[in-house]
Amino acid sequence: MEVVRASRYGGFCGGVKRAWALAQQARAETAGPVYLTGELIHNRPAMEELYAQGLEIAHPSERELPPGSVLLVRAHGEGPQVYERAQQQGLKLIDASCGIVQRVQRKAAEWERQGYQVILYGHRNHPESRATIAYTRHGLIIESVAEAEALPHFPRIAALAQTTVLLSEYERVCQVLATKCDEFMNQGQVCAWTRLAQDEAVAIARTVDAMVVVGGKHSSNTQQLAKVCGAIVPTYHIERLEELRPEWFASARRVGLTAGASTRDADIDAVAAWLAALEPAPAGSA
Repeated sequence: MEVVRASRYGGFCGGVKRAWALAQQARAETAGPVYLTGELIHNRPAMEELYAQGLEIAHPSERELPPGSVLLVRAHGEGPQVYERAQQQGLKLIDASCGIVQRVQRKAAEWERQGYQVILYGHRNHPESRATIAYTRHGLIIESVAEAEALPHFPRIAALAQTTVLLSEYERVCQVLATKCDEFMNQGQVCAWTRLAQDEAVAIARTVDAMVVVGGKHSSNTQQLAKVCGAIVPTYHIERLEELRPEWFASARRVGLTAGASTRDADIDAVAAWLAALEPAPAGSA
């Protein structure tokens, strides 16, 4: 089978590479436990690797950790209460928050200070969205155009975006939010890596018979990759190699392959090898 693999934006993004490197460094330099504020990244196979190395999730607001313990802030970021709690417990804090996420957090706090109602478009239960809104007192998270339409009128609105949402969806939400206030400020920042990965995946999808997207099932950016590819060609979002089924590709000659921002190279390589070993459909088959 011919495999067309994303060559620039499939696999660890810059923020994940940094978080992963910090975790590995902390493990190498720490004799005792290394704690995480939550899943460092949204990828179960990758997290299983960290757990096997002795890293452990222990949120400081839910559990008292021994003074001097090493605590990594997850790549999705945390609210200010986590930093305060870590300081109170005397923890050695290593901040693996994505830099782009941190910029959005600062924007949320700044625009609320300036008197704007901060409204973030994203997934209400996603740790990044929750962390960003934690930097405000009155910020809101909305998940859809319908929720935007149901909002009351505000004098001033500053719109933000979870960094892994679809830009086109965020722009539609902003069109509605602009009608819900007297003064509207668009401060959303969708991650450039996320947008470019989607663009590359779409370009591949237009040239193949099927797409495979490798990444965490609960990863927002991976879900968006599967969504944009699925609008073009049959698309299979898998987290592990074992999920692949030969019958999915019975009529395919070319298969595209991309991966979410938290997917290890080894997992992508394994899927690529499996696909390449398949017999392509005969020429002229449907």
